[in-house]
Amino acid sequence: MHIARTISELGGDPERILAAAGIPADLFANPENAISLQAIGELVERCVAATGCEHFGLLLGAGAGANPLGLLGEILEQCADVGTAIAHFQQYFHVHDRGAIATRTVEGRDASIGYLLFDATGPGAEQVYDVAVAIGMGLMRRLCGRNWKPTAVLLPRRQPRDVRPYEEVLGCTPEFAAERAVLVFPAGNLRRRIAGADRGKYALLAERLKTVARQNDLDFADQVRRVVRGLVAVRRCSLDEVAALLSMNRRRINRKLERQGTTFHQIAQEALCAQAERLMRETDMTLGEISAALDYAEAGVFTRAFRGWRGMAPSEWRRMHARNRGSGGG
Repeated sequence: MHIARTISELGGDPERILAAAGIPADLFANPENAISLQAIGELVERCVAATGCEHFGLLLGAGAGANPLGLLGEILEQCADVGTAIAHFQQYFHVHDRGAIATRTVEGRDASIGYLLFDATGPGAEQVYDVAVAIGMGLMRRLCGRNWKPTAVLLPRRQPRDVRPYEEVLGCTPEFAAERAVLVFPAGNLRRRIAGADRGKYALLAERLKTVARQNDLDFADQVRRVVRGLVAVRRCSLDEVAALLSMNRRRINRKLERQGTTFHQIAQEALCAQAERLMRETDMTLGEISAALDYAEAGVFTRAFRGWRGMAPSEWRRMHARNRGSGGG
């Protein structure tokens, strides 16, 4: 909603840029309005070109205001602790954003929240990731306190010419050209109590959020696809993990998927293929590194799997799509 303000602050003409993108300015007057990820990606690309600011998305996310997540953001601040809030964030993220999934992990002393686009090849993907990570910073600071800092930030984008704006917004130098967009922080943060949380407000908002989620729900196969894509990104793609996240046993998941004409195996293979293609196209990772990122025991196993998906070796596919990589300043 503050995109026009951000354009103006950088010396651009919001009316001209919005008109060129074919987007009515009054769309941003109501927080309940929706816009496609394709449209917002193209718009942000135009903003970068018009303002000459290659970290436009970062500024857009950093200036998003007190609550850029609507109803979802309201309930997070009323949760008892940060871990509960982040669990809600992941579970109900589709109410706010259908073009991506929120991820969360806990591994030993480290935890993370992240953002994964379903189509990372769409317009403005790098800028959208910048927006998401900056909004994630704002979210964690509202939950943990304004001095909160991550221990690491990963961004799946090329390193910009000037990294200082990223250091200022994120509190550290990000790792660029990463597998995924995540904020890493001590797992102990999840136990932090949220200042000002109100149990009564939480109960009311939780009921309202469930109603909204039911009205905007996805069919079951799409729900599983969203979960699997997130798990592939964090190397935890198993039916047991999906069952735990959906609070459902394996047998019931399989039955429901069969009724919709698919299987968990098919969905998992689609997600692995999509992630492999994204990493080959958008990063400089070696095929061995990509194989490990997809949790294959060795590169040869990954190569055989990829041949089954696309009928060619991953190295051949990468050469064919090399023209789509590395376009832009950095």
